[in-house]
Amino acid sequence: MRHPSTIAKLTIKISLSSVMGIIAMALHSPATARPYPDEVAVCYAFQGDTLERREPCVISAGYGAGAHYATLHWLNESSTTIYMINACSDMEYDDRGFCAYLVDDQDATPYERDIFLNVASVDDPGNMPCFRTIETHESICYRF
Repeated sequence: MRHPSTIAKLTIKISLSSVMGIIAMALHSPATARPYPDEVAVCYAFQGDTLERREPCVISAGYGAGAHYATLHWLNESSTTIYMINACSDMEYDDRGFCAYLVDDQDATPYERDIFLNVASVDDPGNMPCFRTIETHESICYRF
């Protein structure tokens, strides 16, 4: 049996080496988002209920740092980024598991449109996700 002071020294040595290892890993591991492979889709832009733009686009999506994101790359080389935030201090999440939405840093609300581009009142897997900015009522939708 070891002497209690030897056990204490071993415990401190193990704890210190564990902490140093964790710190070293943290310093050498950058905090990055987890991207998904880019996907080709059709993107839609609405002003109110009027379709303003429909075209093929590329969507770069991923998650990290408390949010999911999708960046829609339009044909004219502009882009729109949608953030679906799932790390909120108030812990008030919607049925999708998110607590806030942003479209290009503007507050937004999610909704769906059906295959005829009408606002959908019934949740259906065939509907496409849309996000309407609260201030301007512009919407962005996409279909893979």
